[in-house]
Amino acid sequence: MRADPMRRAPMTLDSRTRNRVAAPLRKAGFTLIELMIAVTILAIVAGVAMPLYNAYADRSYRAEAQADLMACAQGMERWASENFDYLGAADGNGDGAPDADAGAVSNVLCTPRSVDQGRYNITVTGTASGFTLRATPLGAMAGDGFMTYDDAGNRMWDQDNSGSIGTGEDSWEEH
Repeated sequence: MRADPMRRAPMTLDSRTRNRVAAPLRKAGFTLIELMIAVTILAIVAGVAMPLYNAYADRSYRAEAQADLMACAQGMERWASENFDYLGAADGNGDGAPDADAGAVSNVLCTPRSVDQGRYNITVTGTASGFTLRATPLGAMAGDGFMTYDDAGNRMWDQDNSGSIGTGEDSWEEH
């Protein structure tokens, strides 16, 4: 019997063809090991990046408080030009108005952003002939040490957070 020319023999795939056809099905996802490697790399990058980001944020918050001290110092100078001394410029009872020689800065002097954000508390002590502004860190900045600025332009920062200004802490520069 003769084979029908229209009829073809069933098609068989050799092993190479089968591998090429089946390969896309096996490569359709990530293996557990690949995912674990990616997560490990991400954890290492995050472990390096987070301390750098936190240090950068601390420096920027400190610079914000320094700018607030300078703005409040300008306010104290305006106060003295109108009142001929630095007395009575502080807010002694928390109402925002100047009514004391020492206490929080009054709204008449300045509106410090670092205070509004809860990162620093800025206080002023005024005398007849001078003033001292002090920024005390709060919250996440609490271990940073206080900064001061006075009428003579002296800038001090308790970098070691000892509670007092020591040797080498007579500027706002980071050492």
